Amino acid sequence: MSLKLAEAILAIASCVPTFIQPQMHAGPQLPVPRSIEVPKDGVTIPMQNMGGRPVVELKINGKGPYRFILDTGATTTVVSDELSQELSLSAPAGVQAAPTGGGPAPAIISIHEIRIGDATLQDLIAVAMPLSGLLKGENAPRGILSASTFPGYLLTFDYPHMQILIKKGALESVDSRSSFQYSEDQVLPTVPIRVAGRDTQVHLDTGSGYGLTLPVKFLSELPLASQPKEAGKVRTGGGEFPVSTARVAGTIELGNYKLDPDEVRFSDAKPGPGPAVGNIGFEVLRHFVVTLDSQDRRIRLEQ
Repeated sequence: MSLKLAEAILAIASCVPTFIQPQMHAGPQLPVPRSIEVPKDGVTIPMQNMGGRPVVELKINGKGPYRFILDTGATTTVVSDELSQELSLSAPAGVQAAPTGGGPAPAIISIHEIRIGDATLQDLIAVAMPLSGLLKGENAPRGILSASTFPGYLLTFDYPHMQILIKKGALESVDSRSSFQYSEDQVLPTVPIRVAGRDTQVHLDTGSGYGLTLPVKFLSELPLASQPKEAGKVRTGGGEFPVSTARVAGTIELGNYKLDPDEVRFSDAKPGPGPAVGNIGFEVLRHFVVTLDSQDRRIRLEQ
């Protein structure tokens, strides 16, 4: 797995803005489509794989298909600036960007229609950013589709069967064993974990190709089964952050499930403002069927 690609995804996430619509008074709003149409029985589409990141094919304004990473770690859908120019995507009226990476705000664009299989999203606000230097290779993805784009629908990442399911509905309850609630102040989907008896929370990040990443402070707070090793650096809009890896002495639990990563990564790199939280990515999630209910802020994992 490429550290440079991981840096690219995190750098994108750290620069993606939230949106503020002047007529609203509730603070920054995550952009969602004006309408979503999905057949009654739902939609099942193939999940392609790019370094552990789920990739789907979609059409924009009737053109395509284009490959996009489907990312729970992105608050906003991102279209490459080249594709935005190809499709002549323009800025919507009355919407401003509030960048979080310290640099200039990316270009805001309006997408009239996104089709994913038989699912249709109408009138979605997104951003256009340079991606060609970050997402490289033959048939590289042309953008990142935020998993929060489906309020009122269940978005399921079926890793064992390599497919994505979209169906209207909600996760009715949580039990803190296989289903979890995250709060309104947690912009990204978050789950509780216990590491060697220590409780913390991490982002559930389908955009990460790694396993478990924790903030650097845990290097001195957890019992380690190996000496930490330097594993490069990650650059984001907030600066440059070193990465270390080590094995943890003790069990790692996510609700009812015991996780068994070969090593844990330690880094203070983060996708936005506030303290570093850490995340779980593909090397953990590949064993699960993960369902996100972004409207009710709930997550279910089935192993």
